[in-house]
Amino acid sequence: MLGVIAAAFFMAWAIGANDSAKAVGTAVGSGIVGFRRAVLIIAVFTTLGATLSGSGVSETITALARGLSPAEIALVLFSSASAVTLASLWGKPISTTQSIIGALVGSSLALGFSVDWWTVGKIVSAWFVSPVFASVLAIATYKFYKPVLKRIKCLRSLELTQKWLVFLASAFSAFNLGANEVSNVTGLAKAGGIAGPNAVLALVAALGALTFSYEVMMTLGRNLAPLGPTSAFASQFGASIAVSVANVFGLPVSSGQAIVGAISGLSLYKGEHVNKKLLLDIVKSWVRAPFFSGLLAFVLVRLFSAGF
Repeated sequence: MLGVIAAAFFMAWAIGANDSAKAVGTAVGSGIVGFRRAVLIIAVFTTLGATLSGSGVSETITALARGLSPAEIALVLFSSASAVTLASLWGKPISTTQSIIGALVGSSLALGFSVDWWTVGKIVSAWFVSPVFASVLAIATYKFYKPVLKRIKCLRSLELTQKWLVFLASAFSAFNLGANEVSNVTGLAKAGGIAGPNAVLALVAALGALTFSYEVMMTLGRNLAPLGPTSAFASQFGASIAVSVANVFGLPVSSGQAIVGAISGLSLYKGEHVNKKLLLDIVKSWVRAPFFSGLLAFVLVRLFSAGF
């Protein structure tokens, strides 16, 4: 039981270190919100999301983990958290959701359990759809949003409006972070016999954001594409809507894939520079993360079941 708690805390911290950048990276990278204020947004709204809106996602993850012992659940959490932490060390925004699913599949295969490939297939298909969907929504938001801003003639009012909109989009994204990514951990903790740790795990994620997320924030908010206030809001809002739709269907998707799709799609639509080398590295990390976590979980569970 203590192993599940420790591993769940490690995973929640890793989510904060990596996924918080996907909620507030555009706001910090564009210079609209300071780093410490962004961490406060993560702490408040991720907790609200995990507490109020994460049940569908957590139930999906709990179902996938059915049959695993608490010790095996702890190894799944440790494996996925290790993959995410390594990516954060390199400043790469990866999918914590993919890491968790990869570790679950790896552990199930190690134990000879049947894998619910239908559910896994639905989740994987959502990973492909979400960045494209987020890109379309970001472009639609931008096309609606920019003409409205042009009607504001007072410069002070314009700046204030843009700052508030970016803040609201970041808060919305942080809420989704709690409802989706943190709820993945909640679902695994529940499968391991730990019930109701939503708010605590969300606060641990905020600690991860405070201590280890800055490099990933800069990767998304500054290095992938140049972001002004208008682009920052449209990208963040489009990605948030895409993740919210997935939450409605109980699909654990990646907010990271959504925000990367939104930023890249909108920047290409506007004819702005996109760092294609960095984008390719990020996409490669989306493949590496579940493979690494799955392989590590497979090896650790095999060793554990063999009595080592």
